[in-house]
Amino acid sequence: MGALSAIPYIGPAIDFATSRYGLPLVVAGGVILFYEGVPIGPLRYIPYAGPTLASVIDGRVDREYAAGQLAERLVWQEQQRKALAQLAAKAEAKQKEIDAAAQAYVDQQNTDAVRIADLEQAIRDQKDEDLGPPDPKSPDQKTGPVCRAGIPARVSTQLDAVGR
Repeated sequence: MGALSAIPYIGPAIDFATSRYGLPLVVAGGVILFYEGVPIGPLRYIPYAGPTLASVIDGRVDREYAAGQLAERLVWQEQQRKALAQLAAKAEAKQKEIDAAAQAYVDQQNTDAVRIADLEQAIRDQKDEDLGPPDPKSPDQKTGPVCRAGIPARVSTQLDAVGR
């Protein structure tokens, strides 16, 4: 019975909408409704139904706002991708520096190992020379004990090269 009771009011509403004052109000209301849309408030956050309802009822302002949000998000994501690419490039450059330093260290260790082996061999040779029998005809033996140099020149040179 509620729908039938509204019928007597339809005729006067149509008469007012087509009158001298009503027509501009209807046009202005239509323009505002098109431009602003129907405010649905928190209904737009209902899953599945909210976005569908918003796409039907939203006005031009809401559509432009959503387009602006999308554009800003895309710009931000592009900036994030560029920043991540720069960080990755910096990290790769740093890693190459670290790898080069590690390789130089290993190469130096290998070179030092050869030098140390040569040095140890020279020390063994010097000990063998020092441990040999004394020469009775040596002039040093007749005059008394002789103080020899502690490290031969070639051993000293090799020690300087190794840095020990």
